[in-house]
Amino acid sequence: MTGIIFKGLDTDSFSIIKFYIARANRIIPALAILCFFLIFFGWFFLYNSEYNVLAKHVRDSLYFLFNHTYWLESGYFDADSHEKWLLHTWSLSAEWEFYIAYPLFLFVLSKIFNISTLRVLVFVAAILGFCFCVFASFYWPDAAYFLLPTRAWQMLLGGVAFLYPIDAFKNNPKVEFWGWLFIFGTYIFITNDNLWPGYLALMPVFGAFLIIQSNNSKSKITNNVYFQKIGSWSYSIYLWQ
Repeated sequence: MTGIIFKGLDTDSFSIIKFYIARANRIIPALAILCFFLIFFGWFFLYNSEYNVLAKHVRDSLYFLFNHTYWLESGYFDADSHEKWLLHTWSLSAEWEFYIAYPLFLFVLSKIFNISTLRVLVFVAAILGFCFCVFASFYWPDAAYFLLPTRAWQMLLGGVAFLYPIDAFKNNPKVEFWGWLFIFGTYIFITNDNLWPGYLALMPVFGAFLIIQSNNSKSKITNNVYFQKIGSWSYSIYLWQ
């Protein structure tokens, strides 16, 4: 995404409207099908009160306000949360908010700063966003979990990986290995007792950063045809999990 935006800005050919349409075409149809299925299924199997709640959640999901809905309703790990069929799609709303704000900010800032300065601003924003995430996780844990201001740094770090490629990391299997180690290490070091996202969120995010930086063309994992197929289907898998 960062590559699309920066290449467009650098050649003065970036269109915010086309960018939004491309994102919408990727995200909305599959989400709409899921919501329609749940509304249809719920009509036959849910009580009226439960169906009304589902209808509200479908509406907020399609409006991409779901992260705000769940933040106001309850914590993610509350007992009744797992009875909410669309709970997992809260992150999609945060992602969509990022898709809306990120190119808009960069487009506006490009009228003030040059491309080199924009690169630095993305890097600084990722660092400051992480620091704010750690702070907010202690004082406003539910808001920190669900809302974009404490989640944006995770997506910005992917942009940093594109803007600042490290030549020594490219096609380096050791870098990729450490990336996977950080990701799977979260299963060992992170429990329900830890604040989340908090500082421990850096483990899986930095792990993904290392894997992106390694860009290992000979990787038996990322360059495996079966895993690539799973990756191409990952959005649908995520929706229907």
